[in-house]
Amino acid sequence: MAAAPPTITVTPLEEKVVVLERIEVPRDSQYALKFAGAAISNMVSSGICNPTDIVKVRQQLRRQTPGARANAFWSVGVEMARKEGISSLMGGLSASMLRELVYSGLRMGTYEYFKDKLFEASKGALTREGLALKIGAATIAATIGSSLANPADLVKVRMQAYYPDGSPYRSLRHAFASIYQEGATLAVSRGSPSMSGGLKALYRGVEATTIRGIVLSATQICSYDQIKQSLKKRGVMQEGVPLHLVASAFAGLFCSITSNPVDVVKVRLMNDKHHEYKGALDCIRQVLAREGPFGFYKGFGMCWARLGTHTILTFLIFERVRALLGIEAM
Repeated sequence: MAAAPPTITVTPLEEKVVVLERIEVPRDSQYALKFAGAAISNMVSSGICNPTDIVKVRQQLRRQTPGARANAFWSVGVEMARKEGISSLMGGLSASMLRELVYSGLRMGTYEYFKDKLFEASKGALTREGLALKIGAATIAATIGSSLANPADLVKVRMQAYYPDGSPYRSLRHAFASIYQEGATLAVSRGSPSMSGGLKALYRGVEATTIRGIVLSATQICSYDQIKQSLKKRGVMQEGVPLHLVASAFAGLFCSITSNPVDVVKVRLMNDKHHEYKGALDCIRQVLAREGPFGFYKGFGMCWARLGTHTILTFLIFERVRALLGIEAM
């Protein structure tokens, strides 16, 4: 008996299509990539916004009556360009990049890590939709990032300040060494260890820096997260660039309003070489006495121009980097 002919099975074309499943990035790896994405996006944004940042610092260091024409952001910017050259508007860029790597990499890059950990620890008491979880995560992330980045932040302010005889700092490394040596010399003259004096000098203003970081992050990151979540939930907008733009624009305004007063105190303390202020509270008292409550909003126009633009650019770039790395949107 002849063998039966082989059976040929015809499979529909659609069944032959090989579906490539998306490779899932391990959760722990995602946290590392989020840190990298946050650092990159903030460094790019800071580089673009450096001119507005240095004008803001110069405004906050001045002590004229708030609103005086000489302290207007366009007056300060034009004066810098005329007296110090256009390149002066990029002063302190190297310190700014280092600061963003540490500060923003940690405060924004670890935000979701702490959100996940707090959610697990609360056993459902904190909801992912609620503000409490977001503020708690932002507070922890900002505290760590701000405190560790204080030396770079202080060096940035010193390098961006105005010096009639020219900047005493040749480079980022020289600025770190000079400030450390100032503190060490002062400590030795008072009978204290030189190392503690040097470190204390680099960490001057850390209280104001940390408070500003918490206030800024709680309003910037949390408002962006909350606005995005609300608009998507109500069906007003879908995930994409328009949603990221709207949410980041509001976040930039909110964090500018809340952080400017603390920023003024932080900048004054960091540039206080002669120890005119005994601490953050004494600085607040002196600003109030000499310049009034509006003294805390010196440089607000430039703060909003800088921080608002910085916030929009940062979140747009951050979301794009996440997409390229295969990480879901924030």
